[in-house]
Amino acid sequence: MNGRKVVSVVLIGFIMTGMMFASGQKDQAAVDDGIVRVAMVFNQLGDMGFNDEGFSGLEMARDELGVEISYVEAPEIAEVESQLGMYAEDGIYDLILVLGATYADSITSVAKMYPEQSFSIVDTAMEGHGLPNLHGVAAWDPEQTFLSGCIAGFVTMSDEMPLSDGNNVVGFVGGMDSPASRAGAAGFLAGAKYANPDVELIYTIAGSYRDPSKGKEIALAAYDKGADVVSHNAGGTGLGVFDAAAEVNKYVIGSSLSSLDVDRSLCTSMKRTDLFVFQEIEAMVNGTWKAGSDRKGLAEGVCYYDVENLNTVLPEKIVSAVEEIKNRVISGEIRLVNDPGEIEAWSKVNSY
Repeated sequence: MNGRKVVSVVLIGFIMTGMMFASGQKDQAAVDDGIVRVAMVFNQLGDMGFNDEGFSGLEMARDELGVEISYVEAPEIAEVESQLGMYAEDGIYDLILVLGATYADSITSVAKMYPEQSFSIVDTAMEGHGLPNLHGVAAWDPEQTFLSGCIAGFVTMSDEMPLSDGNNVVGFVGGMDSPASRAGAAGFLAGAKYANPDVELIYTIAGSYRDPSKGKEIALAAYDKGADVVSHNAGGTGLGVFDAAAEVNKYVIGSSLSSLDVDRSLCTSMKRTDLFVFQEIEAMVNGTWKAGSDRKGLAEGVCYYDVENLNTVLPEKIVSAVEEIKNRVISGEIRLVNDPGEIEAWSKVNSY
């Protein structure tokens, strides 16, 4: 695989270069060799979550589809546009991807400058962007966490789960106060309320995806208030949630298979970022890639909950109930909310 060193550029110079060479200067030999080339820009490896999973999808495409890949880590948002521009300027990549909704403005700007280059952004659908060379794809964020929330709601009132005190309280740690993060929180909290209308919900935003200490502090506070289960969609901050669960011996639900506590994890809320990346590249290889926007969820198999490799065992009645609820979501009988502020009104007309 190819790595690319992050470099700083003078923005004015970059813009002038883009204006002069917006069509891209192609390496004709590379273009004509029949190899599909893909480049990806993302935050940083090592988060044991979103970025690592997206990178796994890039590697999967290399190994299974035979594409040639290049990537760059850009931890600072100010670096992203220049990195995208340099890849586009190379003129040899069939597809350039970015991971993360926070890069929407950057990829939109560069896509306008390079209209012949195909771009994809994973984790935001970019509805209505109107660009003929940009595809946005995202999960129905509440669908990633809704079933896990149902499990938490059932478990906190269950007398069959040894680490549950029956306090009827669950907690959730959000990463940033963004629409996607709030939608994920809404899915979990609504799920808990759907399964257990009397459950008390604790929702706290950490303000960071890279602060495990903050995650632990927030989770310990929730457990101290009686939470039997705490979940998160806070990236690396969520590692602290697992530390807190281990410290107080309580249940936890993560959002990546990279972070598990086999004795305390009830399940993992899954959003297959690796599949989103792989499917974008696969579409380019197959000639079916097109601009626009898409959202995927439970029906497409990219959102679900996972219980593999865990020592915790959910009672069969909970598993059966959650399967029934999943089918209700897929059929459209249950329509989920996208913000925690909507849950109170929603729960008055939605319950198991």
